[in-house]
Amino acid sequence: MAGPLTGLPSGLSVVIPAFNEETFVGGLVLAVCAVLNQSSLPAWEVIVVDDASTDQTHVRAEDVARSEARVRVVRHERNRGKGAAVQTGISAANLSHVLVQDADREYDPSDIPRLWNAVVQSGEPDRTVAFGSRSLGARRLPGWRGRLKKWPRQSPGPWLFGYVLSAWFAVVKRRWISDLLTGYKLYPRGLFLGWSPETSGFETDHEITMKILNAGLRIVEVPVSYTPRSKEEGKKINWRDAVKALRTVWRYR
Repeated sequence: MAGPLTGLPSGLSVVIPAFNEETFVGGLVLAVCAVLNQSSLPAWEVIVVDDASTDQTHVRAEDVARSEARVRVVRHERNRGKGAAVQTGISAANLSHVLVQDADREYDPSDIPRLWNAVVQSGEPDRTVAFGSRSLGARRLPGWRGRLKKWPRQSPGPWLFGYVLSAWFAVVKRRWISDLLTGYKLYPRGLFLGWSPETSGFETDHEITMKILNAGLRIVEVPVSYTPRSKEEGKKINWRDAVKALRTVWRYR
């Protein structure tokens, strides 16, 4: 069965952008493959994009690729940023839908079928995007803060900025999305036909979000689980990315 807009076979291409993730990437790819093997997806593939890592990221990924034909590893010759790695993976995708999976294992691959099912059950899978919302899946805070939700160990700064960005987005687009910073998003491949993001860093996620709504596509949010990691454990996003996010939402409004 072909996707209605792309002509590509119906199924899911999981794109894993990775930079210096030798500790996590091998186990993550194995976990993703295990989930997809047990799912009801009509077809699937995994594309690891090594963004010119200086460690053994590509070696760990290629170890898995040798035992699983549906895993491919693509390498950048120089570091170009997460957004560029995502674009490379999407360009290499052979199936009707694409999911971006961060390499650091903060997101649980077992949630992938839920995102896929949300898109399929929407009735318009070629015009629906699924956002895995950490906010919807988190616990409510006690007392007067009961309207807010937070995961254990989630850093206060990024957690608070998530609400700030959602509020800014609501002002600009008159639409509330609970978790714009989520790294778990499943897109129809047709969204990228004849169009590529102009940005190349973490802000590319927000440029794509603006493109989705400006193109009249639908966003559905699905609660997902989340295991935050700290900067000491390798988390790379920082306050400069927060500023870029606010600017990107305004620029592509």
